[in-house]
Amino acid sequence: MTKRTRFVLTLVLVASALGSAESFAQNAAAVRPAGYKPKAGDAAAGEKLFVDKKLSTNGMSCATCHANNASFSESFAKPYPHKVAMANDDMGIKSIHLDEMIQACMVMPMQAKPLPWNSKELADLTAYVTQIQKTFKPKH
Repeated sequence: MTKRTRFVLTLVLVASALGSAESFAQNAAAVRPAGYKPKAGDAAAGEKLFVDKKLSTNGMSCATCHANNASFSESFAKPYPHKVAMANDDMGIKSIHLDEMIQACMVMPMQAKPLPWNSKELADLTAYVTQIQKTFKPKH
């Protein structure tokens, strides 16, 4: 059993114990499914989605936190997968892929359902954020 599978099973058990199954199920859905192969995306389409508040349930967009490279930690400059504090602290994931991080942001700050793993939207957002990452300079 993989660490990710154990994580999902743990979420289900904790959710049933705490009675907040929807929140935990959404966190579990933010983890890459077994056998998942990322799709190529269109960065220009992803840029439009990055500012689209309709992706969330609370009026936020990706740009709400990340406009002008805000709220990216220094680790954002490292190739994915890598450790991200939010994923580690809130989801127990030690090393996360970029598309999983986008899904985690959908679920946590944006309080939305994760995008379907095979969706054009996820592929496009991932392509755009990859483009941002190439020019990101950590503040030292």
